[in-house]
Amino acid sequence: MLHIFNLFLVLFAFWGALMFAFNQVSWLYLFFGILFSALVSMASARLKLIEKNSEFLYLYFGFYRHFFKIFVGDFFSSIALLISLACRKSPFHPVKHKVKLQQNQRSHPALLIASINMITGLSCLSLKDDEIVIYAVDQRYFDRLNLKKICADLRRINDDHLL
Repeated sequence: MLHIFNLFLVLFAFWGALMFAFNQVSWLYLFFGILFSALVSMASARLKLIEKNSEFLYLYFGFYRHFFKIFVGDFFSSIALLISLACRKSPFHPVKHKVKLQQNQRSHPALLIASINMITGLSCLSLKDDEIVIYAVDQRYFDRLNLKKICADLRRINDDHLL
């Protein structure tokens, strides 16, 4: 069954598709789309037509919140890195680090790799057992990495531990 947030997203996506199809895009229609999608989703949850838990992690709100926070937090530093690379203002010294993961830092490997790759100047090269290899454009970008915080955030978005 669908999660309440999933149902809201699907209903609102259909509403948006109809708005665009009939060329009736306006703030009023957008407001009514949000309102009616939310009302139908809440009524479905109250009538127990949908379950509270979803089988898919990417359908949880926490999943989107986690990656949106990384995107917004690193947006301007990404632009600064692009400008620095284009203008060659300062020399870069690429580094490769091997980091041991502690037992309490374990989370789904794909989510951990995606989280690291979204951070400015970092790229995950490999993840084997308890060791992760991270490439950094410069040491200062690696120094900003807070792996414990990322793993803690990933545990919060995966509260039912399906992945």
